[in-house]
Amino acid sequence: MTDTHSLLQTATIDTADDLATFWTALMGEGGFGRRTLWLVLLDDGGHPAPVVVPIDDVPQSPGRRDVDAFSAVLAGLADQGTAVLLLSRPGPVEVQPDDLRWARALAPLAPVWPVHLATAESLDAPSCRVQSLPSS
Repeated sequence: MTDTHSLLQTATIDTADDLATFWTALMGEGGFGRRTLWLVLLDDGGHPAPVVVPIDDVPQSPGRRDVDAFSAVLAGLADQGTAVLLLSRPGPVEVQPDDLRWARALAPLAPVWPVHLATAESLDAPSCRVQSLPSS
C-alpha cells in the first residue's frame, strides 16, 4: 500500500519522468474499478500539495459540460499551484481513443505538464502502468 502522506511530503517533480514516477507511486498496486480523474497541485518548487483530489466515475469520453465544470474548478485553484492530472481506468494498457479525447480536452486546462493515464488489466493486477498522453 502506498503511504500517500509520506509521498506527498517527500516528492519533488522537476521532469516528466518525475511526474510519471510520482503517479505510479501514488496509484500503488492493483487495478481500477472505475474511471477516475486525479488532480494534484504542485508548488513553485515542484512539491505536491498535501491533498489529492479524485473525481470518480468520469464519463468514458469527455463532454463539453464535463470540461467546462473542470475548467471552473481549476480556475478557482489557479493561485494555489500548478495542476497535474491523471486519468485512471480499468481495461487494457494500450491507449484508447477516449483516452486521447480526454488528453486533448484537459491539456489546455493544465498546460504545464502532460496528462497521464494509469491502467491495469484487472483489479487483481500486480501493478498499474502509467504513461504520458499526447495532447494533440
